[in-house]
Amino acid sequence: MTVREEIEQFCGYFRDQVQVIQSVALDAERANGTDQESHQTTFYKKVLLVTQIDTIAGIRYSTNRYPKLHRSNHDRFIKFLNDHQIWPLGGTVSIPFVREAGTGGRLSNGKLKTEIENRFNHHFEPDAYHIDCALIDMDYSELLELSSNEQEEALLREYTHYELLYRYRNYLVHEGRVPGNAMEIGDDERPYYHSYLGEDKLFLAYPLNLFVSLASQSIDNLEQYLTFNQFNPYDFVSETSIW
Repeated sequence: MTVREEIEQFCGYFRDQVQVIQSVALDAERANGTDQESHQTTFYKKVLLVTQIDTIAGIRYSTNRYPKLHRSNHDRFIKFLNDHQIWPLGGTVSIPFVREAGTGGRLSNGKLKTEIENRFNHHFEPDAYHIDCALIDMDYSELLELSSNEQEEALLREYTHYELLYRYRNYLVHEGRVPGNAMEIGDDERPYYHSYLGEDKLFLAYPLNLFVSLASQSIDNLEQYLTFNQFNPYDFVSETSIW
């Protein structure tokens, strides 16, 4: 096979996996008598999709070409999404999360805190059910200019969507659960916030179709990278024929 054919076969495998993952459904008869609601299938799909992204990022930053980076799943996961501009929202900071975290003294009185409060109050509604993150959240570099100390700088880095998505991924993979109390409404792939009556904060939802989109774009970008460099992708995976 030519390198081009190897790339097509390799990426075709991952595209098929994304399609199959989306078809996962609850077998009501087998699940009879359990307390697993149908929404658990969304959790299973997210776990499988984020595993695809992990795997693709590991191939993009292979152990031979990037030995140091390859050892850090966190760094290569975020670098892959950022370098290939797969998720522009990832570089923005969650205003509601920073506001919530800043109540413990991590936000000093000043320009940054004022901007955070003004931004939040402008968009917050007690019964809001869908606030697009792109409407309320701000670019990391913009907010960084308003920070006054290293603690605030660290706070902003901690609550970029790249970092939040990676922590979300860890809850899925390592703790077997979807974090938080956000509701998934509709089929939108864009992250959003919503509120509950009686609550003075917003809850963040990373919907299933976000993971479908990120996985699909990851495959497309890996294919472009391999094609441009004429790399055989099978050179970057471990030999497992003995298994």
